[in-house]
Amino acid sequence: SVALGTDTTGDYVSTITAGTGLTSTGATSGEGIAHSLSVDAAQTQITSVGTLSALTVTGEITANGGIALGDSDEATFGDSDELKIYHSSTGTSVIQETGSGNLLLLADELNILNAANNETKAIFTTDGSVELYHNGSKKIETTSSGVDVTGTLTSDGLTVTKASGDIATLE
Repeated sequence: SVALGTDTTGDYVSTITAGTGLTSTGATSGEGIAHSLSVDAAQTQITSVGTLSALTVTGEITANGGIALGDSDEATFGDSDELKIYHSSTGTSVIQETGSGNLLLLADELNILNAANNETKAIFTTDGSVELYHNGSKKIETTSSGVDVTGTLTSDGLTVTKASGDIATLE
């Protein structure tokens, strides 16, 4: 809370009292005083601040309950918002890199699954294979000796080079 008082003539604030979670700085009494109040950084008593048009935070933000963004609201990163993550109102979720850099996904094993998290689409393993799946069944896998294909391979042409250097073309 903030308590404001005046002298007997009502000409100036005689005291400013900062309550829990507020820091009072500047002169506390006298005519023409300059004073400011600020919210303490680690204030657990503040549970709601209403609607903010902007918020600047220095330091790390911890959101144990998650961060809720509406359809087409964007989480942006970079000085010019080069990386955007959002869900559109048409039902499409997007990770978009618009800067001059690259979008890197870093993992020793990267798995891509369906939205229900119960069907593999691809697996990329460091110093190992790349596996591609169709309807949950592995169809293509890179190996140390080449590529393994499960099922029928359809191609508009094939050139085979034998170890001796001879070339055979099949059509």
